[in-house]
Formats: sequence, C-alpha cells, structure tokens
Amino acid sequence: MMLARETIQNLPDSYHIGPIHIAPNMILAPMAGVTDSVFRRVILGLGGCGLVCTEMTNAASVTPKALKRHHLLDFLPQERPLTMQLSGNDPDLVAAAALSVERLGADMIDINCGCPSPKVTGGGHGSALLKDLPKLERVLRAVTAAVQVPVTLKFRAGWDDARLNYLETARIAEDAGIAALTLHPRTREQEYHGRADWSRVAEVKRAVTIPVVGSGDVKTAEDALLRLHETGVDGVMIGRGAMENPWIFLQIQQLRRGEPIFQPTPADKLAFLNQYLDLCLSEMPERLALNKLKQLVGQFVVGLPGSALMRGAVHRSSTVAAARAEMERFFVPFAV
Repeated sequence: MMLARETIQNLPDSYHIGPIHIAPNMILAPMAGVTDSVFRRVILGLGGCGLVCTEMTNAASVTPKALKRHHLLDFLPQERPLTMQLSGNDPDLVAAAALSVERLGADMIDINCGCPSPKVTGGGHGSALLKDLPKLERVLRAVTAAVQVPVTLKFRAGWDDARLNYLETARIAEDAGIAALTLHPRTREQEYHGRADWSRVAEVKRAVTIPVVGSGDVKTAEDALLRLHETGVDGVMIGRGAMENPWIFLQIQQLRRGEPIFQPTPADKLAFLNQYLDLCLSEMPERLALNKLKQLVGQFVVGLPGSALMRGAVHRSSTVAAARAEMERFFVPFAV
C-alpha cells in the first residue's frame, strides 16, 4: 500500500516523553552487541533518527568495576537524547541501577521486558517478566520512584499465544508511572519468526494515554510511515532494518518531504562498513572491532547474491585486514 502525499504530510513527526522532545519520531532499537556508541553515532550522522538507546545492560552490571569492563553505557554528548536500557527482576537492584545510570547522564531509562534470549529469560529477566506481572509492576514502581528522568518500558505481546497479556501489561505500566511504551508485537515464543502483528500495537495505543511506539518488521521507509498511519502510534522503532539499511531513517525523512529516496550503491555500502570499522578501531582493540564488524555484516548484506559466502568469509577472518579484503572482494564486482 502506497500512502498519498497528503496523508504522509499529515502524519505526526515528533512527540514528547515527559519534557523530552523526540524529533523525528523514528527510533533506533537497542540491540545487544550492535548499538554501542560508535554505531549510534554513525546512524545519527546519516540523519533522520530522533532517539537512540544503549545496548541492554543487566542491572547487576551497573557498578564502577563492571562499567570499566563492558563499556555498555559509554556515550558522547552528540548522542542525546539518549535512553539507557536495563534488565533485571529484583526491584531494589533495578532501582539502584537506574539511579546509577541517571547519574551517568541518561536522559531516559528503559526497562527491558522483551528480550527473548534464553540466557536472559532463564534468569527471569527480559520477556520472562511477562509471566509474572505483579513482579514486573514492583520493578516498575521501584524504578519510577528512584529516579527523576522519564522511565519507559519495552515489552512483547506475551510469553506465547496462550498468554497474550500486552494490554494488561500496558495498563500496569501506565499506572506505575511509566512515561512511554514500546511494543514489539510478537510473543517471546515467536522470537523473531513469523509476522509482527501491529494491530496489537494499535490496541495498546487506544488503551493508554501515554506515548506508544511500535517495533517489528520495519524494513523500508514506506513500512515506517504506513505503520504510523495504520496504528496512530507516536513513533516507530527500527532494529534489524537499520542493520540491513542504516540509511532507512534518512529515507523516511526524504519520503516525508517528497524528495528522491537515496539508494546506496555497493560503493556506499562498502564505505559505510569501512567507516564503521575505522571508528571501532579508533576506540577499541582490533579484536573487539573485528567482532563488531562480524555482528553487523550478517544483517547488512541480507538479500545480496553471494552474501552467505561473504558473511562466512568475514566471520572466519582473524584480522581486520583479512575482513576488509573479503568485503572488497564481495562489493567491488557489484560496482563494475
């Protein structure tokens, strides 16, 4: 479905979370191993993204010693407004971590109730909290009482199709003082398979008075604006779609303005990967920079002929020079 020019022009392009103005209303999703400070800055530098978020951080890992080890909450001023995302199921521990990240400079704090990873849910964190809404409520009330910055919640539709409790979760969160909600409308059981049912996002938007953001299966600029139009949500969060196409936020803004949509060439894509890698190398050891590249490249080349072979070759690379050579070997023939 293509939206009419007049419809696009009438779509909301910003919203507020407490006193914080989010503009544009397109948000980069937190993704473990991906959305570090370097990736956030590269995305913001391309334009069109109104809010970024740190990688999910276990509340137990927000100590001075742990922060020096994992650097998950490092950021630079140009990344503001910045959300820091926490996971955990102990109200006192999560509240203490929230107070710590507020002091670190977070503009907002997001509580993760959506991660489907067995490693996370096995500890009772992430989407496992959807099986115990009274505990989730205690966590949310403890955090909102502990900090002055806005607190938001990212959650899923339920643990499985037999336990769809997204509306109850949304109402509990609003009553607990949560300032905004982001729903990924799959269940934990689905993980990232099947279709993200955005009708559930629309239901949540109608059920609460606080801002609601939708997330899931947004791969193009048209997808993002269509979701805004169909659901009436305040914003759209993009995760894997931004790994595949970092220019998606820019393209959304161009579509809004009626401008030609930038279509990256193979040369643009290679330049992006090299820029990202260079920034990583400037801030971390080569081994870590190479791991970051391997994490990104798997999604970045989705759909291109021969991409599986290139991903495998990059993943087997033991040096940055070898990885660069594999990327050159892959992209240069497309440019001929």
